[in-house]
Amino acid sequence: MVCPICGEGNACVNLGNKDVSRSCWCNDPSITFPEDLLAQIPLAQRRKACVCRSCALKHQENKQVK
Repeated sequence: MVCPICGEGNACVNLGNKDVSRSCWCNDPSITFPEDLLAQIPLAQRRKACVCRSCALKHQENKQVK
């Protein structure tokens, strides 16, 4: 799966065919997915594609700097 924001692999365990008993990186409570991040996903891909860890962390860092 690819990130709908940057186009890189999102390493999502939940949507892949990998071992679903493992927890995905996106379940880390220190990583947030605020509405303004999710709004960057193209409409056709919302609720169908996962943002990658890099984009989520970059968004968090940018919010903390402001």
